[in-house]
Amino acid sequence: MKTVDIVERIEGEAKLVCSWKENKISDARIEFLNFRGFEYILQNKPILDSLVYTPRICGICGQAHLKATVEALENIYENVNEALVITNKAKLLREIGLNIEIIDSHIKWFYMFIMPDIAKLSNDIKYNKYEPLKGSLWLNASRVASETIKAIAIIGGQWPHTSYMIPGGVMSDPTLFDLTSMQNYLEQAIIFFENTLGGIDFEEYLAFSNMEDFLKTNGSLIDFKNIAFKNNLEKIGKAYDSHIVLGSSSLFESGKIKIKNISKIDSSKISESSINTFKVNISKKENEYTWSKTALYANEFYETGPLSRALISNRKFIKTIHKEYQDSVFTRVLARMDELAHLLYTTKKLISKVDTSEPSFIKPKYSLNDIETAIGSSFIEASRGSLSHKVEVSKGLIKTYDVITPTVWNLGPGIKDKYGVAQKAIVGLDSISKAEIVLRSFDICSVCTTH
Repeated sequence: MKTVDIVERIEGEAKLVCSWKENKISDARIEFLNFRGFEYILQNKPILDSLVYTPRICGICGQAHLKATVEALENIYENVNEALVITNKAKLLREIGLNIEIIDSHIKWFYMFIMPDIAKLSNDIKYNKYEPLKGSLWLNASRVASETIKAIAIIGGQWPHTSYMIPGGVMSDPTLFDLTSMQNYLEQAIIFFENTLGGIDFEEYLAFSNMEDFLKTNGSLIDFKNIAFKNNLEKIGKAYDSHIVLGSSSLFESGKIKIKNISKIDSSKISESSINTFKVNISKKENEYTWSKTALYANEFYETGPLSRALISNRKFIKTIHKEYQDSVFTRVLARMDELAHLLYTTKKLISKVDTSEPSFIKPKYSLNDIETAIGSSFIEASRGSLSHKVEVSKGLIKTYDVITPTVWNLGPGIKDKYGVAQKAIVGLDSISKAEIVLRSFDICSVCTTH
């Protein structure tokens, strides 16, 4: 038997095609059928145009794509021995903008995408508050996320699709009043965490180290845990339990984990495969079923995202939960909400460090148009995981542009007899509703996947 489900309430569209044997999923394919082609669109465009194009790859993580682009362009300067000077103020404003985008995404993902599906597993009417478009918590979370994201508009001029980061710094010069306004927007999100998501004092939550601490929560997190445990979500959704983080920041460390050993990243071992991917202007072969490519490190599959970041950065609470429940749906979801708390705390501290007397931008001595040929690359942590950009420039024009998104790592197709990360997490389940929840636990983004 084969079932085909259209996965809704995501960025773009996706199909989950499952084969069944003895009432269990024996095979799963995640199909992304809408080609976008940003890498082709960028070819032969003026190099600085990439700062306008790439933030439009995704409506959720445009800041991440912008930061990845600007740092790839600055890497070009480094590779021709003309490294730019970036002030601490500019670095802070870039990281603050990216963090706020991730905070907004985490709130929306939990309340608007995965929690409505998890609540459906229970018949208890008290969980109607998570119903899309109607539930009180769904509506409240939407309001809080919309307020929080306004903090980006203060430094970026707009959201989404801002292009305020450029080689040499940022085109933003916030006043003390602006920075105070940003702090106030984040404070609203912290109050929401205390009153609604966690139901516990914010500082007390940040000191959590084990499950006993977690059981003190009294908000949506405990609703999630209660439904999750009644439906064995702490036992399902497990993939390879190998993790990779390519970017680093004030909160995140880069690295990879395979069989509990943390090691450094060698970027030369990152590769993309298109064995099962449609090709532009070429008739599809029998084995090709998606526009998504496959991302590999040393020819192995790795999961990327908030759980991977928590493990590699040694956040004690999530490491304790992971030791008990591994890379299950429960651990993956909890890691993302735990990251929300730490991002709120870290970002408020970063805003307080901005020195308004520093310059935001130092003009490069040379134009990228003056560089004959060069290559630049960057690694960023976006809301869903690691994002990499690589650009080759020739006489001021883009020769090639390659993007590997977090969703390609997590949702890309398997190769030969080895499943991709999300495929492996789904195969063996006995319910299509649980299969969709497992898929959502990675946060599906079709537009990023098929960029």
